[in-house]
Amino acid sequence: MYRSKVVALMSAKTMKLTYTDSRDGRVIIGFTDERGEHEIALSAIETADLIGALRTSLEEAIGSPAADSMALPGIERVQIVETAEEMVFRVYMNDRISHDYPVPKGTVLADELRMLADRMEARNSAKATHRSPDAKKGKLN
Repeated sequence: MYRSKVVALMSAKTMKLTYTDSRDGRVIIGFTDERGEHEIALSAIETADLIGALRTSLEEAIGSPAADSMALPGIERVQIVETAEEMVFRVYMNDRISHDYPVPKGTVLADELRMLADRMEARNSAKATHRSPDAKKGKLN
């Protein structure tokens, strides 16, 4: 059943996440594509599998040489914004453009996104403090 849900997600040409929620012990993901509005319900295990797969794909995409092209805009940084009521996963494409994804607090998804944001922040900090060998020679990338 999980595989068929993922295949349905993958067959869409353009998909936009519209909301996430939890209902009856399942994580609900709402999205739209060229066929209309859809909703997928995942168990905790299915959600954890999906998060792991997305995390791996996201890290590979960010590290790709094509990440700065128009076809695949790079992600400058991510941030977790929390209030007493909600948590928002914010993805910065550059210093002016960001996308906010509200996430239910206390969920596996929230915990995994928080860990992803922490890892990306640590990686970006490490990049900022370590100069490349070419930079020491006066070469530009």
